[in-house]
Amino acid sequence: MKIKNSTRIGLHVLILCLLVFAGCSSERLKNQAKEAAARYWQDKAYPGKSFDVQVVEAEKADGGTYRVKGIVDGETRVGTFNPETETFSEGYYSLAHERNRRIAELEQEVKYWKEKAENLDKENYKLKVQMSFKGNEAPASAPAPVSAPVTTPVSAPASPTPSK
Repeated sequence: MKIKNSTRIGLHVLILCLLVFAGCSSERLKNQAKEAAARYWQDKAYPGKSFDVQVVEAEKADGGTYRVKGIVDGETRVGTFNPETETFSEGYYSLAHERNRRIAELEQEVKYWKEKAENLDKENYKLKVQMSFKGNEAPASAPAPVSAPVTTPVSAPASPTPSK
């Protein structure tokens, strides 16, 4: 059975279109995975630090999911995107890492506030000592109160009379 040239050309065009559309579909899903990762890292994992998120790449993984790599606050992050449910997940390890990081930040904050409180206590003690010294010295060495100056009227000098 011979296939006509026009049918053969039509078949080639059809196959070519299928390949192009399949490639576009895959690219669309990769972009969708990147967008989901960016939203996740911006909104949930790092509130208030969305300007530090860069999604680097997305590649197809096992089970129809996409593995997404990104850089968040200078650290490389990896997560998975499921296009069927449109969900993104970083997994347990990453969340545990974030918890440990937050604990370390809180410990640093506690250390800062303790040092600040100690410095304020020292300054408060110095001021109390100064006040006690000033309180004891004030009656003995206090200067006499200043009152309004007393002025005496000064008479105008007599004008010299011309002698003749």
